[in-house]
Amino acid sequence: MSNASTKQVQQANSPSLGVLVALFAGVGARAFGGAIPTHVLPFCLKRGWLTNRECLEVLNWCQWLPGTAGTNLSAYLGYCWQKTQGAILATLALVLPGFVAILVVSKLLSKLPQHIVQASLTAVVAASIGILLELTWKLAKPAITDYIRFLMAIATFVLVGIFRVPIPLVMVLVVPFAWHLNSKIQKND
Repeated sequence: MSNASTKQVQQANSPSLGVLVALFAGVGARAFGGAIPTHVLPFCLKRGWLTNRECLEVLNWCQWLPGTAGTNLSAYLGYCWQKTQGAILATLALVLPGFVAILVVSKLLSKLPQHIVQASLTAVVAASIGILLELTWKLAKPAITDYIRFLMAIATFVLVGIFRVPIPLVMVLVVPFAWHLNSKIQKND
């Protein structure tokens, strides 16, 4: 992320180190299995720590960086708001609850019948998908203002989500097509 973007996030009504650690420890305890941005970003929006634009930019960078988006998010926001100490503590606070939960749950699951374990994990997946769809809609709704953007969003979803085409390749394919459609519409107006 650029220095201007980092400064913009830093200038927001940023949380204290204790609040930052508590936020990521709570998310680490609740967001078992992923979808961390869907827990953190709405909370940051609600508190005024980030704007919609900053959320999208932060999410974009955290998705593109190597590693998991949730860990990248904790390190990035921790650094923006509380420098190196914030990055380290936010990341540890995020990871430790899941680490402990894995140890405890794996011990418990090893003693349960297989069909109960499978049904439980299926329910967790369904809940995660619902949370992810809700956040996606909340962030995408203001950006999709005409049918071209809607078509591009659908095309991107199908290519990435269903056909598993890499995002950079999708961008190479979709952006020129969107530009072409937009040029045709502007000529007709």
